[in-house]
Amino acid sequence: MAKGSGTWGKEWTSKDSEDSHFDDHGKKMGYETEEEYSKAAQKFANSKERGIVQFRAKNGSVFRFNPKTKEFIIITKDGRIVTYYYTTEKYFYEQFEDKGLYFFE
Repeated sequence: MAKGSGTWGKEWTSKDSEDSHFDDHGKKMGYETEEEYSKAAQKFANSKERGIVQFRAKNGSVFRFNPKTKEFIIITKDGRIVTYYYTTEKYFYEQFEDKGLYFFE
């Protein structure tokens, strides 16, 4: 990935994006504070856990999904978090078909 170790997923695309995604997804995921939610997103963005599936969009954004935990995140090519939430494997693979993504390891 483009960013160096420890910087991938460190920041959101904007403070407004972080706020609105916490409002939309954070409490549903069980996080009480925006800080907890954002730290979890950062942790997942940098996770090296086996089994995580990744696709890269034509614009360079990375779509990551963990089939065990159902975590889903989109990260821009420069390493900023776009969104983070739980979803289904079916939804994740639909992104591949709909957005012209390709698999990479």
